[in-house]
Amino acid sequence: MFILWTLIGFFSGSIMYSKIIYEKKTRQKISKIGDGNPGSTNVIRGAGLLLGLFAMALDYFKGYLPVLIALSIGGISGWEIVSVAVSPVLGHAFSPFLRMNGGKAVAVSFGIWSGLTQWVGPSIMGASMLLFSFVISPRTDGWKVILSMFGLLIFLIIKMDSLAISIWAFNTSVLAFKHRDQLAFPIALKLRRKIR
Repeated sequence: MFILWTLIGFFSGSIMYSKIIYEKKTRQKISKIGDGNPGSTNVIRGAGLLLGLFAMALDYFKGYLPVLIALSIGGISGWEIVSVAVSPVLGHAFSPFLRMNGGKAVAVSFGIWSGLTQWVGPSIMGASMLLFSFVISPRTDGWKVILSMFGLLIFLIIKMDSLAISIWAFNTSVLAFKHRDQLAFPIALKLRRKIR
């Protein structure tokens, strides 16, 4: 049964909502804007905040819903959860609809951790993201993402949840691969100055 839920999760993740929304609205390729990533940040850049937030929500839910449904009514338990939870992230990062070139998988990662931990995981990730955006800022957004995932890891280690730590390892590996160009730069943490 977990194979079916893994395939459902992968298919859900592979639908590139941000690309669809942006190109439907602007009649232009999303690869031509910003960093070319088919994600909601580039929808915000090119089509406005509201459409960008809508695209972000869809990217979030395509990770959240398959995991939540698989856990609540799909009869998935134990180590089967690992492949089901990671599948939407893999679908987004390596979408067959984009010839295995997907997005950076940040919003869908928030989604799967909501499905796994309800509000706890995403809250820690979000708080860490805010910390590394407005207080201690690394050199690139890629480092913000990875450092935020380490915030989540600390929580999982305290809980001694080996299953969730395995999911974290897969998820973070995919995020690191998709941000590898930015991670090539030194982390260069800098304390942001107070705005007067």
